[in-house]
Amino acid sequence: MFWTFVVLMITIQCGWCNKVSPKPGLKLFREDYKSVEETCLTVGFVRNNCRKDIRTNNQVVAFDVRLKDIKRNLATKTRVVFETIDLNEGLGYNGSTGIFTAPSGGIYVFDWTTAAFGRQAAFTSLVVNDEYKSWNHCRDEESKIVLPCSKMTIVKLKQGDKVWIGVFTQTAYMYSRYTSFSGYKL
Repeated sequence: MFWTFVVLMITIQCGWCNKVSPKPGLKLFREDYKSVEETCLTVGFVRNNCRKDIRTNNQVVAFDVRLKDIKRNLATKTRVVFETIDLNEGLGYNGSTGIFTAPSGGIYVFDWTTAAFGRQAAFTSLVVNDEYKSWNHCRDEESKIVLPCSKMTIVKLKQGDKVWIGVFTQTAYMYSRYTSFSGYKL
């Protein structure tokens, strides 16, 4: 009995047992987990990633900004600078320049609302790397109210791409409280 115990201890200490799990069900569990993990990755499940893959950038990118003051007489090709930052996850939006810089590549959704003064206009566009991509025509010649106009667009960006809202024609007049710009990465 004593020698059996000694041989068993030496076997365990020297690694002759190939590190067999003391729990026989653990091997089956690991195999099942690996199968589920591979299935999740195959079908593209990314909301609560089955595993954190160091090759992908899972950083949350989202911002929501608005005008601080009324904007009058913004000329064509002027960049609209939204000074009030309510959200800036990923730190992509710069409140001094009005430019969002993509921290990582991917598909992004952008939305902006312009509120033009009654009988005034605000023709704005989403600009990506100095190229106009999507337009918002906001003009009401009849009423004396503030007219809100919204636009949403989806674009594919590379890391470092620059995005902003610009005036694409005429002179723009925008009411501060209701003029905003937001975006997020899918």
